[in-house]
Amino acid sequence: MARHPRESSDQHLVAKGLSATSVAALFLLLRVFAVTDYDWNAAFSLAGTLGLDDVVVMVLGTLMASPVLGGIALAILLPEALIHQIRLGRPSWTNAGNLIWLLIVALFTGALIWTYRTWWVLVVAAVLAVVLFMLLRAGKRDPEGSRLAHWFVSSSALIVTLAALVLAATVQTPWVSLEEIQTRNGLVRGYVVENPPGYLKVLLDDEREIVIVDTADVTGREEIAPRP
Repeated sequence: MARHPRESSDQHLVAKGLSATSVAALFLLLRVFAVTDYDWNAAFSLAGTLGLDDVVVMVLGTLMASPVLGGIALAILLPEALIHQIRLGRPSWTNAGNLIWLLIVALFTGALIWTYRTWWVLVVAAVLAVVLFMLLRAGKRDPEGSRLAHWFVSSSALIVTLAALVLAATVQTPWVSLEEIQTRNGLVRGYVVENPPGYLKVLLDDEREIVIVDTADVTGREEIAPRP
């Protein structure tokens, strides 16, 4: 018996939702292990503080935590989004999603370069853009390269997903700022991963262990900016 079009559409939406949830769960798992230096006990302690609703903040924090790795990711994403937008043609409602994505990537790139003077990001992005343009125009002269370039500029979702998962597994800096916490018992240097009433759950910077700090003992907190 043939399926009703609405039933097929609903199943497709459910499948996409499950896929997105699976990717979010994998990203969360990779981040928990990466920031704890793949220590099982520390990862177990940290996992209890997180949920799928934290993934968006974690993605942004991961991209911004390591200027070098973030710069590499942006140097790849910027030319891909730019060329894809050029191929889509004049901005319109039908390609507004890609245009917004391009503006977001450009904003992150501009902010990173302005903060850390990482001009190499623009150089790498420009070289990659030139290579992609040449491959796209190669046609019959280089069919394999042309197909690869066409796939690259039309696979934004896959590339973004892979980049996010690679960063999740390799960036050991957590998605929150490094802090020096002055307490009555001495200095605690780490990342506050949970801040409920009465205590702080801190991931130590060096040992990558979870410690509990009573807020009554805290005499001062200072954020430390990440190094380029």
